[in-house]
Amino acid sequence: SMRKSDIKPIKQNHEKLEGKNKKEFLKGAELAYETILTSFASGNLKELKSLLTASMNNNFSSAIDSRNKENIKSEFTFIGIKESSVEKYEKVKDDLTATVKFVAEVISVKKKDDKIIEGNPDKIKFVTDVWKFTKNINNKSPNWYLSEIISKWQKKKIFQKKTKRLGINL
Repeated sequence: SMRKSDIKPIKQNHEKLEGKNKKEFLKGAELAYETILTSFASGNLKELKSLLTASMNNNFSSAIDSRNKENIKSEFTFIGIKESSVEKYEKVKDDLTATVKFVAEVISVKKKDDKIIEGNPDKIKFVTDVWKFTKNINNKSPNWYLSEIISKWQKKKIFQKKTKRLGINL
């Protein structure tokens, strides 16, 4: 029979994110991305809290608060992710950070007093987001948390030129 000491956990190499670990990570990041966007739209603070760093959580909470104060409703449909890629990965002391670029299709509409003030319910929009996730290796939890939204822009029909914005290549 196997002794306990024979099943040592494999020491994960945190210096690189590649192969199977990278695939797993991206799968989790995509899920987090979709969950954060849909939870933000519906105002689900509990769900958001589990995926955000404390300061990010404050940002999202106050955005939801001011939206509620102005009586603005967000109607959001997440269609799917077209692509995701790890743009940058680093380990500084015990903190890991991974910067991920997402390209997704969504339908996003904002309403105030039941009138549409932004977006089109019949139009699928391409969005490109670059998000930074972080994780401390001493933390028992395997979870990564969204720590920064580096850039957010919408690719509108008129704006299909490839541009270099904020030094990030689209």
